[in-house]
This record gives sequence, structure tokens and C-alpha cells, in this order.
Amino acid sequence: EIQCQPNNTWEPPVPVCEQEVRCPAPPSIANGQHGASPGARHSPGSVVLYSCAEGYSLLGNASIRCTARGTWSRPQPRCRAIGCTRPEIENGKVAGSETTYNLEDIIIFECNFGYALKGSQESQCQFGGKWHPPVPTCEKLPPCPSPPTIRNGQHDSKGVAEFIPGMAVRYHCDPGYLLAGKSTISCLPSGVWSIPYPRCEVLHCSKPPPSITNGRLKGNASATFPWGAAVSYSCDPGYSLVGNASISCTGSGTWSQPLPQCKEIRCEFPDVQGVKKAIKGSTYRSGTNITLECDDGYVLEGIGHTQCQEDFSWDPPVPACKLRVAAAAVLLLLGAGVVWKIISKQKEG
Repeated sequence: EIQCQPNNTWEPPVPVCEQEVRCPAPPSIANGQHGASPGARHSPGSVVLYSCAEGYSLLGNASIRCTARGTWSRPQPRCRAIGCTRPEIENGKVAGSETTYNLEDIIIFECNFGYALKGSQESQCQFGGKWHPPVPTCEKLPPCPSPPTIRNGQHDSKGVAEFIPGMAVRYHCDPGYLLAGKSTISCLPSGVWSIPYPRCEVLHCSKPPPSITNGRLKGNASATFPWGAAVSYSCDPGYSLVGNASISCTGSGTWSQPLPQCKEIRCEFPDVQGVKKAIKGSTYRSGTNITLECDDGYVLEGIGHTQCQEDFSWDPPVPACKLRVAAAAVLLLLGAGVVWKIISKQKEG
């Protein structure tokens, strides 16, 4: 109760009737629901819990609170569709390193070496954590038989016990043979080897033997030359062959080295006493004819001409220039006089 006062006021003051604060019904969320009863009053401080429908997980706080202003606290919870986990595939794997996937993510499957994929290579994450198309399987492929043998060649997998699809073997040819076609074949998923197989053909030197200066090739230069075939060279007249006279076709299809050389034949005239200086000590080409002349006081003994031969010799043999008898006597007297003078000088001394 209140009482009127002399100053025209009420004591205690007149009370005021205020409207009660309440929150509205809790908000709805997609793919989820709250636990409040229909028509329930929500005073400040009251709490409402949320949950998600099957196949969805709750994000954020699971509850909201009625505030003093009559509104619900934020943020509101959300329900997100549950993703997929990484599937396992025996004898294979999923590409990438992720362990969880969101809705509609696509993954790619791979099988181990020697296995083939049965089913779809791709799958998409569906609602509820399921994959579609279903996860495939990896089935073992049939092995290939031993690699085929080829004539005049070998493969490099002699020690391998089993040849599974995807494996390859490489071939090489025996010496003197050249590989034609691809050097490798592969084991196919069907369990057979790819074709065509390599072939080993007789190796030839494709280029003719090289020519040499002042020389020529013996035989037919236009013939084919298989591995190991040899050809010989000879020199033109007046030239001598230096080095091996033959070369051979090697295992690489080229000609062996070094090539022989043809060097000019030059005969050196011997140092013969009494021969004119114009002749003595000079060199002459093969086939050159020399007519000998002796110095004064000498006489020629033998044939007066000779020819330079291909073996660097002279034919007929180089003759001699013999001292005439009279000239010889003079030389003896002169020699005696020189000796007498030397002895005389020694006695005077």
C-alpha cells in the first residue's frame, strides 16, 4: 500500500508494472533440431540444445542461450553433411594423401604393378559417407611366358623368374649384327609379349672404304662389306705404302683406322768418290735415270747410267769412279813431298 503525503506525493512511490522479458521460440536449423518443447517459455538464461539429423555432424556450439535482451545468443549451430573416409583397396591405392573427403569429392584408384583394375577408376563421396560407384578391386594379371628368342641376339633378363604385365625386356645383337626395330618388348595385360620382336641383321659398313692420296683400293669398291671383311690398298707408281696395307669393317659399321699412306719414293744417290758434286748427295724420284760423270782425274768403271727403283735402290748398281794411274802417281809424289817437308821442319826445330 502507499500513503498520500502532505506534499501531494505518494510514499512509497507508485509501483510500475513492466512487461516480462522472454525469448521467442528457438530458431530452426537446416538438417537439425532443438530439444525445446513446443509452446515453452524461454526466460533470460534458459538454454536450448541442438542435434543434427542422421548423416550430418554439428558444427559450432551445440546450444544457444536466451539473453537479457530477449534474443538468442550467436552463432547458431550448423549441421554439415558427414564426408567420407579414405577407402582401402587391396593390391592398390587411392591417389593423393588425404584421409577424409567432403561430399561430392572424387578420388582415383590405382593398382599395384602386375594387377589390373576391375570396376570404375573414379568414385564420388555420397551422402552418408558412401562411395559411388563402389570401390573397385585389383586383380592379379596373368604372367607372360619367357621372352622370345631371336636369331643372333640376346635379351637382358636371363635371371628373371616371372614376367608380369608392364615389365619390359631389352635385346642386343651378337657381334657382327645390327638391331633392327625397337630394342624392347613389353609384357601386355593379356599375358603376351608386344610385337613386332626385334631383329638382328648382318652388319655392313654402309660407306665404301675411304680413298687414300696417291693410292687405290684393290678389288671391287662398290661391293657390300659385312662385318670383318677386309680390303687392301696399293700405291701409284713412284709411291711406297706406309702402314698396314688393309683395313677391315668393324662391329660398329665403320672402317678400322688408321688408313695406310702412300709416300713418294725418292732414292738418295750414294756418296761415291770422284763423282761430280752436282750428282752426289741429291735425291731422285722413282724411275729417274741418272747418267754418271766423274771428276777430272777419275775414270768410270761399270755402266754409266742407273735408275731409281721402287725399293729405294739403284739399278744397275751405281758404278765407281777410279783414280787414273798418272793422277795417282802425282798424288803419291805430292803426298811424299808433304811428308818430307814436315820431317825437315821437325829437324830444323
